[in-house]
Amino acid sequence: MTDFDPYRVLGLGADADAYAIKSAYRRAVQTAHPDRGGDPDAFIEIVRAFDILSDADARRLFDETGTVDPEAARSLRHDVAVVLADMFDAAVKTAVDTRLPLDGVDFIEMMTKAVRGHAREAEGHARRLEGEVEALATLKRRIRRQGEGSNMFADRLDEQIEAKAQEQLQLRRRVHIFEIAVIELGNYDTEVELISALETEQTT
Repeated sequence: MTDFDPYRVLGLGADADAYAIKSAYRRAVQTAHPDRGGDPDAFIEIVRAFDILSDADARRLFDETGTVDPEAARSLRHDVAVVLADMFDAAVKTAVDTRLPLDGVDFIEMMTKAVRGHAREAEGHARRLEGEVEALATLKRRIRRQGEGSNMFADRLDEQIEAKAQEQLQLRRRVHIFEIAVIELGNYDTEVELISALETEQTT
């Protein structure tokens, strides 16, 4: 058990849906951001609560046992920060390459479009893999072996199904990371505030 209650931190009930969680997080971040006079420790608690409740596995673990996996939450937050940093680098490079005046570029908007594009691409790939897994499972049901013993072809199909299922899981997590990145981008008016928030998370 843990004294940390993500529902309490975000002012939510245990039956809160994904929309309510996102809305509560956005409201809380607006006032808790250190650059807006908020408490850095409270800000970190809000981020941590959102990371737990926005991840189906982490939320299920808390709901069932009252425990939090700190490494899973830390890993998720790190991956979101990496995506945002990569998108910022790409946006700056695009602006420089196209000779846009850097002081007039809306980097938040550029990054948001890029992240949403990557999310759509990952989601499409995950759906294709889901179809491939179903097709392989259908093929496996057609393969029958006369008598007892191992079925080499069925075993090979199992290996392919498992590999594609694992890849699909990784892509679904990637989509989740992109979704959180879009939410983070929507929380801040400028890239300066966003960078400050990420630095606070990394140093606290």
